[in-house]
Parts: sequence; structure tokens; C-alpha cells
Amino acid sequence: MQQDMFKYIAANYETPTYVFHKKKLVQQVDLIRSRLPAGTMLCFAMKANPFMAGVLAGMVDRLEVCSPGEYEICIRERIDPEKIVVSGVNKTTASMDRILSYSRGAGIYTIESELHYRILRQCADGIGRRLKVLLRLSSGNQFGMDEAALERVLAMIQADNVMDVIGIHYYAGTQKKRKKIESELQMLDAYGAKLREQYDTGSLELEYGPGLMVSYFENAGGDELAAGDSSEQLDMLSSLLSDVGAYEHISIELGRFLTWDCGYYMTRIMDIKHTGKTGFVIVDGGIHQLNYYGQMMGMKIPYTRLIRMGNLSKDSAGSGPCDERASNVSDIEDCIYAKEPGMWTICGSLCTVNDVLVRGIELNAFDIGDILVFERCGAYAVTEGMAMFLSRELPQVLLADENGNIQVLREKIETNLLNGKMEEKENGRIN
Repeated sequence: MQQDMFKYIAANYETPTYVFHKKKLVQQVDLIRSRLPAGTMLCFAMKANPFMAGVLAGMVDRLEVCSPGEYEICIRERIDPEKIVVSGVNKTTASMDRILSYSRGAGIYTIESELHYRILRQCADGIGRRLKVLLRLSSGNQFGMDEAALERVLAMIQADNVMDVIGIHYYAGTQKKRKKIESELQMLDAYGAKLREQYDTGSLELEYGPGLMVSYFENAGGDELAAGDSSEQLDMLSSLLSDVGAYEHISIELGRFLTWDCGYYMTRIMDIKHTGKTGFVIVDGGIHQLNYYGQMMGMKIPYTRLIRMGNLSKDSAGSGPCDERASNVSDIEDCIYAKEPGMWTICGSLCTVNDVLVRGIELNAFDIGDILVFERCGAYAVTEGMAMFLSRELPQVLLADENGNIQVLREKIETNLLNGKMEEKENGRIN
């Protein structure tokens, strides 16, 4: 996005705010499809950015949801149930009844335990169609089943008349190097061949989350900086996929790698001060709203822009931080500025010493009211922060298209309504 667009948003919309750029999403989807083998399906793990579910629904083959709430978002977005993969470790009878009442059995359902099988079998009665299921193979954590449990469930499904096993689902983390992805695909290829031979499954598909790397920080180490070239990673993945022969179809599940570069977080400079030799910039956002994978107490420096809003008094003011023109509050704010480039610590609005976004970032001359734009925060930042802490507002969420049009996806929400006792209605019910 261009500087002028950020200035326009800052002048016409409140801060802090998230801005997601549709053009970036389109470009990333096009890149992924151009680099992966022909016929490879693309699945968006919407937990990475649920605001983009409706935007991406027409660009990808599937969307993975991991909670009843995510499915409700898909309903509101009127996403075709046939495109939805219902995943998640905590499936309940109530949640599956709700989903199946809407989908009428369309879509795909993962099974991560023997209990999941029993719940789906019970809820599927009366639907009128066989459910398509993926059996999730565990990588050793709480997700999915080990081989013994998976094969027990497979045998039970083959004995009933309610579901069809269409394949295997596997995901084992993010920011992975080639060696890890290669070993996983070799294992999955061998296991798929075993299932086809020993259980006569027929054709299977693999839904696989490669966990490709992305680069968030300017001062990151070698591995993460090397991840900046998406094309090279996709070419590597494509080469490895070409050696997998046990599956008729392969679906690549991506969340972070799909959305990371489409997002911006805009926060306004509210105060400038020094404590000893350390310069501090206070912004109206904070760590409760901006979260990067691998962020450590502000020691890593995200890709950041300073947007000058033209409200400085430095061009006409004296050399001091405030001069005699400061006759009211707005004048005082307008004449506090940093007139020389320097190193600064960026802190948010939370009353905790942990609220440090960046330490030791170099900024040119700036003033209260200017905007800091944090880039590459299209994945998880909007949902992973401790948003409720200190009853600060949830920031608005905007979508910008390639023509510069702005759509408000969410208005600012006051969290004090959720963090304290709610008012009682006249009829005695809690508001």
C-alpha cells in the first residue's frame, strides 16, 4: 500500500486499526497456485485471519474451521458448506448438530479421536448422505490419533454405512525447514501406501499443512531472513510433493503463509519523552493488539513505516519542545516533536512494563499525531493478542481493495462492557 493510502486512512478513520489489503492476498494466491503442481488443492486455515474467510472463499478450494465460532463466521459470509473442512480437537454433539443442520452433511469432517467418530456417527443419522471424513494423524501432540487409534477408527468406519474415509489430515507446526517437510512427506507417503494395501481404502487424498516459513523482522537471524523468498519455498515444496505417490489428490493447508503479508497495523503516536538517555514513544495501540510469531519483548524489529501527518509545528516553532504558542491542549500536543533522527523504544498504552512493541528502532523526525505502520501482520496478529487486558478497545478492522476503496469489517468495540459486571435488564435478565 502507498503512503497516501495510509495518510487517508489515518485522517478519516480512528486508530489503532488493522488494514488488510486484498490485492496482496490475490497476488499470494496466484503465486502459490503458479508454483505448486497442477491439480494441487489449496485450503485456507481461517484461524490465521478469520476476517479474510469471505475474501478468500472464492480464491481457494477449501477453508478449514477449527471451532463452532469459525463455522458461524462462514455462515454469515454465506460460504458454500461444500468447501468447508470442519476440524478441531473438541467436537461436541451440540456443535456438530448445529453444523450439520446447516450443511446437511456437505463438506468434510476431520476425526481426531474415537469419540469424534461416535459423535459424528450419532449426529449423521437422518442427514440423508454419507459424511466425507479425513482421519487426522498425530505428530505426537494432542492433535489427531496415533497409527493404532487411527486404524481402529478406519476399521469401524468401514463397517458402518454412515461415513467415507477420503484421506489423511496432517499438520505439525509452523516455520519449518526443508528437512522437516521432506521427512514428513516421506512418512506420509509410506503410511498412505500402507493404508491402501492393508485396509483396501481405494484412492485417498492427503491434506497437509507444510508450515512454510515467513520473515517478520528486519533484524532476524539467517533462517527467517532466508524465508523471505516465497517462490523458493514453494518451488521446494513442489519438488517434494512430486515424489509423493500414495495419494490421488493433495490439498495444501496454509494460513500464515497465505495471509501474513496482506496486513498492516496502524497506531498513532500519543506522547514522546525521555527517561534518562532512553527515548520513549507512546502509541495508542500495544502488545494486546499486535502479535508476531517469535516476538520477544520488543527485541526484534518488525518492518515498520513512519507516516507523517503534517501536523508538526517544528517548521515554524522555536528549538524547544514547546514554545509560547502552546495556549491550549491541542497547541501543546502540536508542538511536542522529535526534530532529529534517533533511536527510540515504542511502547503501547497498557499499564505494564511488558508493553514494548520495539526497542532500539531508528526514526526520522516525527511528532505527536504521526502514524506508525507495522507491516506483515496479516496472520494471527488480529486474534492472538491479549485483547481484553486493561479494558482497552478492540481496534477497527478495514479492508482495502486494489482501487483504494475502504470497507469497515469491524468497528471499534469497547471491551469494558465485557470485562465488568453487565447491567441488568428490566425483566431481570442480564444484559
